[in-house]
Amino acid sequence: MACCVTGTTTTNTNTIQTNGSIAQLLRKIDQLQKEAIIANATNQCDNCMISAMFNTKPIAIYFCNSGTRFEVTVNDVTANLFRIEEVRGDETVVLRLLVADDETGEVTCTTYTIVVRIDCIGACQCFDPINCETLCSQLI
Repeated sequence: MACCVTGTTTTNTNTIQTNGSIAQLLRKIDQLQKEAIIANATNQCDNCMISAMFNTKPIAIYFCNSGTRFEVTVNDVTANLFRIEEVRGDETVVLRLLVADDETGEVTCTTYTIVVRIDCIGACQCFDPINCETLCSQLI
C-alpha cells in the first residue's frame, strides 16, 4: 500500500489537519451507511441523509499531490467510484469498488475491496445514494 507522493513525509501541520478532516468525513459517511443498513433491517428510518432504501453514498477520491481522480482495476473491473466499508483510525480506509455504466449512469456494486492510505486523499466527491447488497459483518 503506497501513496503516490514519493520522497516526502506528512509531518507538516496542514497535512495532518487535512488528513484529520478527510478521516472525519469518511467516518461520518461510514456511520450514515451503517445506520441506513440498521434502519432497513428494523423497518425504521430516522436518518435524513440516506434513506433506508439506500445504504451507500458513492464517493470519488482525488489525490492530494496531483488532484487526479483515483481509478483502480481489480480482476478486469475498473472503478473510480467507491463505497466506504471501514475506516481504520486516521491511517487507512477500506473501499468497495463501484462501477458506473457510462451510458445509463447506473452505479453497481462489486465484491472487490481495496485499502487506501487516508493521507493520500486530498478530496472526496459525494454522489447520490444507491443500494448495495451488504453483509451482516459490516454492521460491527
